[in-house]
Amino acid sequence: MGAVGYGVYTMALVELGSRFKGSVLVAGNAAFALMWGAGGIVGPPGAGLLMQGIGPLGLPVVIAGLDAVLVLFALYRSSVRRAS
Repeated sequence: MGAVGYGVYTMALVELGSRFKGSVLVAGNAAFALMWGAGGIVGPPGAGLLMQGIGPLGLPVVIAGLDAVLVLFALYRSSVRRAS
């Protein structure tokens, strides 16, 4: 599960680095770190609540759900870029 989370983070940073340079890249990296920290604060209690509600499958459900949201957002952005 950790590999999935860190793999997504690593690929997002690679994408950030390929699109931006200089001070915008530094600001983007800081925003990534801030959101990663916020996810680290909000994510575990949220997953814990879901695990209390539906049992041990709560954690995989949270991770799969968030990854699905990421994939849908990436597909949306890709289609918007192609259209413009």
